Amino acid sequence: MNKNPLKKTSIINLLKNIKINLDSERVILKNCINRYIAEDIYSKINLPPFNNSAVDGYALHKNDIKNDNKKLILSHRIAAGDKILPLLKPGEVARIFTGARMPINSKTVVMQENTIKKNNIIYVSKMPRYGENCRIAGEDIKKDKKIFQKGKKINSSNINLLAAVGKKHIRLKKKIKVGFYTSGNELINPSETLKNSQINNSNLYSLDSLLRHDFIKRKYLGILKDKEESIIQSLKKNINKYDVIITTGGASVGEEDHLINILKKIGKLFFWRASIKPGRPIAVGKINKTIIICLPGNPVSVHLLFGMIIYPFLKSLTGSNFILPQKILAKTNFSMKKKNQRLEWIRVNIHENNNGLIVKKYPKQGSGMISSIAFADGILEIPEKVSFISKGDQYYFYSFKNIFK
Repeated sequence: MNKNPLKKTSIINLLKNIKINLDSERVILKNCINRYIAEDIYSKINLPPFNNSAVDGYALHKNDIKNDNKKLILSHRIAAGDKILPLLKPGEVARIFTGARMPINSKTVVMQENTIKKNNIIYVSKMPRYGENCRIAGEDIKKDKKIFQKGKKINSSNINLLAAVGKKHIRLKKKIKVGFYTSGNELINPSETLKNSQINNSNLYSLDSLLRHDFIKRKYLGILKDKEESIIQSLKKNINKYDVIITTGGASVGEEDHLINILKKIGKLFFWRASIKPGRPIAVGKINKTIIICLPGNPVSVHLLFGMIIYPFLKSLTGSNFILPQKILAKTNFSMKKKNQRLEWIRVNIHENNNGLIVKKYPKQGSGMISSIAFADGILEIPEKVSFISKGDQYYFYSFKNIFK
């Protein structure tokens, strides 16, 4: 375990080496969306599977293209799905429709727009080049080609390809089972009437929504009260039911923060504390075979740590690469002091986006300022070595749309 807070890069490198053995399952294709592939996938067929027309028009014999013969006899008609294919003679054309299989001895189609039909005679106003408007079998995907590697996520952009090559079922990693707690004697269900030191249990709703992904099977395990023995009993009851357990709160240095001592006592603590603001008290460890992730109790820390580090980590546990959120350079329209040796996530709003992205600082930056998540557009990541931000400086901007998608 580290004695000093870890940098973001060190945390990510550590998490990349943590693995779990998720079983796989065979799933019908329509139910595979947003899940992760458990094995390499090869195409057993060519795509397209046969030569076919890319347009509505007329299939030509190759001799008629060479001889520039512009007056041709219509001898056949071919629609998509027809089983019998004609053999063209020189001087003959076949009426053909988009997607229809090409005649046996034709690889060229003249577009309908470049022809005039009079009875059974076709006059060609513009002769195509050889091979034009014909899709060749396998020109998109060759038979036996690897199309996806293990760990690839199935989404709306690639499920069409899987269907096109004939995959009815896909072997996927099973859903990762995640249980999560919130911590604190002060937590109650949302209410507009709070008594004494009560606060609404907002992290429950935040984490429940953040974990709402098709590759995750999530369950809320309740509130951990600020009593060590009670926490241990609850963890032991649930520990072997989940691949990952996430807690919020109870991982700081206060007398009522017991989770770190519990991890040391009955499990293993990989690291505790990060040189990140907000999010310093993060910890990751293990009890038996279950990974334990202790997030701070402050809602902003929960949200940002999850999106920037924990969500990519959960995806990597399913076999995916450890992919961080997309980022883009943005200029500041503000100046401010900052502590060095600490990476900082400043909540910002987009100020201008016409001549390059310019951002302004959201006025409330505390880790308990929930409005900064609700009303900002994203975060500006300020490196550890920076101690002063000047107007016009450039840093990486992470949009909330990309962080939490």
